[in-house]
Amino acid sequence: MAAKKKTKKKTPRQRNADLLKEIDKELKALTKSIDKRLAPLRKEIAKAERKAGTEGARLLREARKRLNQVEIKGHSDVNKFIRSRRRELSKTLTDLEKSVRPKRKATRKKKKKAKA
Repeated sequence: MAAKKKTKKKTPRQRNADLLKEIDKELKALTKSIDKRLAPLRKEIAKAERKAGTEGARLLREARKRLNQVEIKGHSDVNKFIRSRRRELSKTLTDLEKSVRPKRKATRKKKKKAKA
């Protein structure tokens, strides 16, 4: 008679651990697949955000230019008041333009080596 091999039965805890490992593998593969599919969309969104920021900054710059071109006429006290308010508004528009404008990527400056 041939001898039978004794195999250990897996406990429920071991079966659960194996099942969890399999689920983990599948989730990782699914995550990778989803990330790969979303990458072009993320790039497109970033590009649209930059474009909107650039356009917003351009509009604010144009508004500031037009504001500064408005001719002020009137009594000297009124004239002085309007000029100060226009200056404040112009500064606010400039600040808004800077906050809306997309940030540029920092470029690395090459250090020139001094000749010895």
